[in-house]
Amino acid sequence: MRGRIVLAICLLLSIGLLLYGVALGVEMGHEWFAEKSTDQWHMNNYFVIDAKYAYCIFGLATLAVGGLCTGLAVSTFLAHKKTVKCALLQVGSFFAAIVMSGLGFNTLNFMLGSFYWTNMQYPPPVAVPILGSVDVWNFYFFLFIIPLWAGGLFFGLAATHYAFVYTPHQKAVAVIAGKQQLILAESAVLTRECSPKEAPNQFLN
Repeated sequence: MRGRIVLAICLLLSIGLLLYGVALGVEMGHEWFAEKSTDQWHMNNYFVIDAKYAYCIFGLATLAVGGLCTGLAVSTFLAHKKTVKCALLQVGSFFAAIVMSGLGFNTLNFMLGSFYWTNMQYPPPVAVPILGSVDVWNFYFFLFIIPLWAGGLFFGLAATHYAFVYTPHQKAVAVIAGKQQLILAESAVLTRECSPKEAPNQFLN
């Protein structure tokens, strides 16, 4: 029961944060879906794609995947059963988390900064309900980058918890329950086959 609750909490947090992060990201980068959608964005000197694809794939999606890989790495590191499979998953997800998180953060920085930080002018504060006026950098990092990344993180935690904790535990419970039922069935058969006087000797032997 506790495992199901943990999975449900992680999945709900993941879905909520991802929806919030993606919606806010689309709103903040609306120009990349309108007049600048077909602009050519240079990921490097050899790889150039439309700006809308760069923003969605290498910005929003990549940052979320970076959080997911971080969740996989953390959960695998904390797994009780250390196996070669866990070690490979931990190392692979750790390096993938670094690359994906860095690429997503860097892409969003450049693409949003290209029209919010123009002419070296610092943007005005952002009005946030309840919090009031928030510095634009704090808003960008703590209310956009972190939630989007954390959405992937919680999904990775849920996936790894299901694969390495919840599923093995359920299998172990099923095996134990099956053995208990088998023992009870064998005891019932022996009880029926033995007479009342022979039963104690049968169990002693």
